[in-house]
Amino acid sequence: MEQLKERECRLAERLIAEQPLVNELRSNPRFLKEEDRLLLSALVDDIYNNFTVRLTTRFPNLTEVDIQYCILLKLHFSVPQVAILSAISRTSVYQQKARIKKRLLLMDPNLFINGETLDAWLHKF
Repeated sequence: MEQLKERECRLAERLIAEQPLVNELRSNPRFLKEEDRLLLSALVDDIYNNFTVRLTTRFPNLTEVDIQYCILLKLHFSVPQVAILSAISRTSVYQQKARIKKRLLLMDPNLFINGETLDAWLHKF
């Protein structure tokens, strides 16, 4: 079962790596347009079993901005890349991640009990 999960993860990462928009944004980050956000959301939902639906259903207190950050983190964008894509500072990205983690903990206090980061949790979610 563990081998299947690992294989699924590698296949998902390969599918994402082959997406032209993701490659463009990784190599040359720029402020995201609304159509880019919609495409990335659809991509994540398609590859990761309705990721945004599952996230908003389990955590209805997350804002649209929170969901957008979660999508970027799920796609393995780095903090400097997220900062450029969102047109904010790196410090603001770290603050937003802390706010998201706090909102998640409000709904489920048992999350992150083993010191797991938001990024790691999102990759498994």
